[in-house]
Amino acid sequence: MKINILIATLDAGICKVEKMLMEPIINLKYVVSHQVTKEQFSAIPENLKRDDVIISQLKGKGLSRNRNNAIALADGDIGLVADDDTQFIPEYIENLIDAFESDRSIDVACFKIATPEGKPDYKDYPDHSYLLNDAIMHFVSSIEIAFKLDAVKSRGLQFHEQFGIGSPLISYGEEAVFIHDCIKSGLKVKYIPSYVVEHASESTVKALDEYASERVLFKGAYDAYRYGWLAFPAAFLDVLRLWKALNNHQKNKLQYLKERLQGIVHIYK
Repeated sequence: MKINILIATLDAGICKVEKMLMEPIINLKYVVSHQVTKEQFSAIPENLKRDDVIISQLKGKGLSRNRNNAIALADGDIGLVADDDTQFIPEYIENLIDAFESDRSIDVACFKIATPEGKPDYKDYPDHSYLLNDAIMHFVSSIEIAFKLDAVKSRGLQFHEQFGIGSPLISYGEEAVFIHDCIKSGLKVKYIPSYVVEHASESTVKALDEYASERVLFKGAYDAYRYGWLAFPAAFLDVLRLWKALNNHQKNKLQYLKERLQGIVHIYK
């Protein structure tokens, strides 16, 4: 089983990739998509010039676009999504392989994120595996996701470029849209309670208030993507449904509605 670790990085982030590399492992490659916005960041560090590292550079911004470039370059059996601030050890790769070999019917797997020793858990993870569907609330992080590359590529599945850091309006949530698209296309998506990566216990998205503008914009856009025009009445009804909660979070109701509608219109554009 050939594993590709799909690393998305931007500008000076290429210098952090070296710290991610393990000693060479048979049938494991790092596919690095490096977005460059200024010429000063175009140099490739010498320590990345290894046989198991593939680097592609592209201009512009957009995390989803960057991830899609890595997927297009990948030539393995399994792709594991990664950022330039993650860490790996051979045990994590063994967990990944074991999951896909133990259940050959899995197309996409969502794993767990480990944190440095002594730090809080990244999330409150379930201790049992289960299949995901659109009715189950499973909050996915991108670096938890691994998938059979053939299954994803054959269906033309990608990370939606209207979502994610660097997109015009919606700065996160591309992983939720990707998993939704995988399920909708008929792929078998399963949560596996095993670690595949290490990351600091903090993250930008986790730090956001429940009703922060970024979250509300995403909610509107995601509803529009999944449910079409029904996202419009849902936005108005949610203002009433969440009236007390919005008060508790000191979120202006008109501002909340405006942001929901703005997210919806973003998808229709």
